[in-house]
Amino acid sequence: MSRTAKKTAATKTGKAGRFSWLRLAAPAKPEPAVLELQQQSRERLGYVRNFLKLPFGPGRLALYQGYMDRLMRLADGHLPPLERELLALVSSVENRCEVCILSHSSALKKYGMDPHLVDTLCLAWRRADLSPRHRALADFASKLTLHPADVDATLMGGLRAAGFAEAEIFEAIQVVAIYNSNNRINNALGMQPNPEARPSR
Repeated sequence: MSRTAKKTAATKTGKAGRFSWLRLAAPAKPEPAVLELQQQSRERLGYVRNFLKLPFGPGRLALYQGYMDRLMRLADGHLPPLERELLALVSSVENRCEVCILSHSSALKKYGMDPHLVDTLCLAWRRADLSPRHRALADFASKLTLHPADVDATLMGGLRAAGFAEAEIFEAIQVVAIYNSNNRINNALGMQPNPEARPSR
């Protein structure tokens, strides 16, 4: 086989089709629960998110993604969806997680946040013109993400002073915690965003 032919073959099966640094292939036959998640992704976004193709192992991906979906997308949460997405975005910005920044910035726009404000949050969230309530959430997400060992009762006090109830604070903790986990998985694997997730030019 010529060098050109070898290069063409490698392009079809190798790095060109890889969406992370992981050398394991996506499961040939995803579990039924994962297939359901992939179908939900198609219906909601128009494509299957690359994260839902990772070979987590039996039963794991559905549990992990199911928890995030339950926390973020159902209407019975204590915090409004926009505030949950704000927490996830600020956490992801601090962790420089490109996949999650694109996802949560898009969700904030969908929930009605001004696109220019969303852009500022992605680039320099401390300069964003946020309400006192949303500023408290952003500060909380940043501190818990960057300095978890320094968290003490005063961090809870800041949210209480901004008008948050105890159940809302606990939900905020869960959102920041799970997206720090998700950011670290994406960053460690070098996960690439789906092309469809990038803003159209």
